[in-house]
Amino acid sequence: MDVLVFGAGAMGSVFGGFLSRKNNVTLVGRKNHIDAINEKGLTVSGIWGRHSFRGVQALESADDIPKNTFFDLIMITVKSFDTAQAVEAVKPFVGDETAVMSMQNGIGNEEVIVKAVGAEHTMGGMAIFGARLPEPGHAEVTVYAAPCRVGEIGGGRSARAEKIAAVFTETGIPAEASESIIRDKWMKAFYNIALNPLSAILRVPYGELGKKEETRTVMKALLKEAFAVAEAVGVSLDITWDGYFQYLMEKQLPPTASHISSMLQDIERGRQTEIDYLNGAIVRLGGEKGVETPVNNLITRYIKGLGASDSPTPAEMVKGLLDLSRKTV
Repeated sequence: MDVLVFGAGAMGSVFGGFLSRKNNVTLVGRKNHIDAINEKGLTVSGIWGRHSFRGVQALESADDIPKNTFFDLIMITVKSFDTAQAVEAVKPFVGDETAVMSMQNGIGNEEVIVKAVGAEHTMGGMAIFGARLPEPGHAEVTVYAAPCRVGEIGGGRSARAEKIAAVFTETGIPAEASESIIRDKWMKAFYNIALNPLSAILRVPYGELGKKEETRTVMKALLKEAFAVAEAVGVSLDITWDGYFQYLMEKQLPPTASHISSMLQDIERGRQTEIDYLNGAIVRLGGEKGVETPVNNLITRYIKGLGASDSPTPAEMVKGLLDLSRKTV
């Protein structure tokens, strides 16, 4: 396959590196990372072993891709707030058979892609592993929980989803075709909604959040609101919010207990977070559907205010969230 990975950060680099084993891969990313890849190759280390990939074409901009180039698969791996700009950049390389896949966290990315290239070209993807960039040209896989999933936004397990999943798997990235990728991505969003902002506020790994009654209560309230919104917008769920919380605590949290949230990493680097596409999306969609979301609203405001001179302390934030949460769960 001819593959374009737009957004060669940590996750995009892992995908691009492994896929380059048997496919023609083009990466588009930040200058210092791209320069390092072009100089010494792409290194991927971590729990999947240490690998060096030299067959990757690495570019700073989609403008550097020759005209009349079309890809079989375009993976969007940028932060959600950059999705619209990313899709416009890759639009010239969408051919009749091209799949444009959002391999991103957050709610609403597929809708942005549909508006730009059409539903027939749009697919969803979900990664359940974590990665970081310890240095330019080097991505490290830090945690793995389950195979990636890829699928059609309209549902159903298609031939192209099966093919893409097979390509991922045969190059070293476990993957499977999904019957309902939008539901799957909502399920991953629930995980991030419950853990990501709390981890960022308290500056602790995910595992610490499950140890205290206070943070568990806030997590429950965030999930209860998020599930109500998902149902209101028509997402077909096969589990209740409290059933999912139990699953989160017993199955999902243990293997990712040492994981540091990407939101915390963004805050520490002074970058914009994806809160508007996680808890903030719950608030926005809840407002559209008449579903109250006070706890998600408050934690969204807290994240946006972190670092301000009048920002509450982490302890004050947790108390504020806990007081609201105890009114609903």
